[in-house]
Parts: sequence; structure tokens; C-alpha cells
Amino acid sequence: LSLMFFLNTASKVSSAANKAFFNTIYLMTSIVDILVCGTLLPVIVSFVRQRDPAWFSVKALCYTWGFLWEMLPFMSVYLVVIMSISRTVILLKPRLQLNRKVLIAAVLLYVAYLIGRTALPLFTRDATYEYWIGEVYCYEMSGADWSYKFNSISRSVTLAVPVVPICASCITSYVIIRINERRQSLKRRNTSDSGGGGKPKIRQAMHATRTIIIFTAVYIIFNIPVFVNYLLMSIASWSKCESDCYSIMFEKYPFLIWYSWNFTYIMCFAMNSTINPMIYYWRMKPVKIYVNDTVKRTSQRLSVTWIHKPNNETVYECDKIRHPEVGESAASKNGVLRESAASQNGVLKESAASKNGVLRESAASQNGVLRESVDSQN
Repeated sequence: LSLMFFLNTASKVSSAANKAFFNTIYLMTSIVDILVCGTLLPVIVSFVRQRDPAWFSVKALCYTWGFLWEMLPFMSVYLVVIMSISRTVILLKPRLQLNRKVLIAAVLLYVAYLIGRTALPLFTRDATYEYWIGEVYCYEMSGADWSYKFNSISRSVTLAVPVVPICASCITSYVIIRINERRQSLKRRNTSDSGGGGKPKIRQAMHATRTIIIFTAVYIIFNIPVFVNYLLMSIASWSKCESDCYSIMFEKYPFLIWYSWNFTYIMCFAMNSTINPMIYYWRMKPVKIYVNDTVKRTSQRLSVTWIHKPNNETVYECDKIRHPEVGESAASKNGVLRESAASQNGVLKESAASKNGVLRESAASQNGVLRESVDSQN
């Protein structure tokens, strides 16, 4: 529903550059969230089947799923970075018009980086995607030492670096809004005019800033666990152990080996993508109105309703999608009732017209007789 809303509003906000810019960000975020939640289906099937590979036994699906999952979570993080920084720039320079083409170009460049980073070990044949029963998904198995170190360090950096600009942007935005709000309140106190035309704009900007802060907080909460896992993996990649250093760290806690990556790398990202549409509904009034109207129209279309018409005739309308035969029978019954009512009205009208004609003729004949009698008397 969020995706449908942002698609519908894409053409309406084309004249406002900044609105179109942020609408495009929300549109991209909705697409990524849908893909993240959609890719969970094979993982759910494997869990239901007691960690059996199930769909992951198909090699093509395993490679496709692993390749997508190496890109989607990081793409979501990147969009949060752009959203928070862009909001701060707008507050610092309110007259600045953000270019949507620059946004699309930046996103395409980052997608190219993710594809290159993920595909490089595959092209060199130093890594493959395989299903592991402990993680219950297909992940990249690095055959060479450089590939293992490259992946662990690059992923840790990709998750850790965005935290700095995101937090800095949100804090800066909040401070700017508070300062502007105090200035406006002082102006209203010092002047007799209590209108203060900037007040609604400040409230709107404050509301948008708080919305982005909420997005940032959700991002940090659900990305810290996977960052810690990748950090430990990076440390283990540079340690010298006879066997897997990462597994040795958790040898006393087998539960973490069996569930840590699935919870942090799969469930946390998925929960983040699931909460984002809820934030849209909670913080964005147009989204809330659109969702409510869509749900209302859909429920009315799929449910059975009674409609009372002015002539006290109760018409039964049913769902024509699920029960077309009932709808046709109700329509035919209504047609028969209307035809019979029309025929009855026609008969009544004809009988009334004939009675009126007879009465008029009898009255005319009586008037003629009276006139003749009066004439004869005269």
C-alpha cells in the first residue's frame, strides 16, 4: 500500500522539486522493503521443514537469493543515509531545490558498487553460495583467504560508516528546528500581530525531522546486532587459529552459532523493513488517509452489504467476484420487480385516464341537456 501511494503521488508532486525528491526516496525504500520481506519465504520454508534446504536445494535459486541478500540490506541503509543528510541540507538552505536526477544517479552508482563487491569473488571463482544448516540460508563460502577478509571488512565498513552521518544529520536537524521555533515564539511575543505565518511551516518541518529521526532510531536498533557480528567476523579473519576462529569464539555458546546470524542478518533486517511502512502510516497523514480509503473500498467490494433505497425497497447486493450467480439472480429479481411495478403503474394510469374521460363526457352531456332545457323555457 505504501508503494502504491508513492507511485500515485509521483506525478502529482512533479512540480515541487523537494517533494518529488523525498517521494522518490520513499518509493525506493518501499521497493527495497518489499524485496527484503519477499526473500524471506525460502528461509521460512526451510525452518518449517526442520532446516531442510527445500527451495535452496535448487542451485540457481541459492545463487540468486544469496546475491540479492548481499545487496538489499545495504541498499536500505544507503537510502536512510540519503534521507537524513538531505533533510539536514534542506533545513540549512530552505531555498535549495534538490535534484531527483542526482538522487537516481547516486543510487545507481551505489548499486553498481554493491554488484561489483558481491560479484568479484564469484568471477575469480574464490567463493560460491552454499546452504548451511546452521544459518538456514545460502551464504557466500569464501575459498580464498583474501576473499574472506575482503567480504568481512567491506561489510563491516558498509554498516558502520553510515551511522556517523545519520546521527550527525539528525542531531543537527533537531537543533536547527528548535532554534527556529524559539525565534518565532520570540517574534510573536514582541509584536502585536500574533499570526506568525511561519509557525505552521516550522511545525511541519519539525514533524518531518522527527519522522526521519524515528527512521534513524529504527535503523540503528536493528543494525547494531549484525554490525557486531561482522565486527567479530573481521577480527576472526585476521586472527591466527588452527580452525575457524569465529566458531572458536562461540564454542561455549552453541546457541549463538545456530541462531546468531539468522537473527541478526535475516530477522533484524526484515523487521526493519516491516516497521518502515508502519512509520509511514503513523507519521504521514496522506499515507494514512490513502491506506484507510483503500482498505475501506476493498472491504466494501468483497463483503456483503444491504442498501436501503428511498422507496423502502431492500436490495441485496453480494460479492460478484466470489458469488457471481447470486449477483445475477439478485439483479434479475430486481429487474422483474421493476418491470412489474412499471406495468402496474401503466395500468393504473390508463384506468385513471379512462375514468377521467367518462366523467368529462357525462359532465358535458349533462351541461348540454341543461342548456337545452333553459333555452326551451326561455
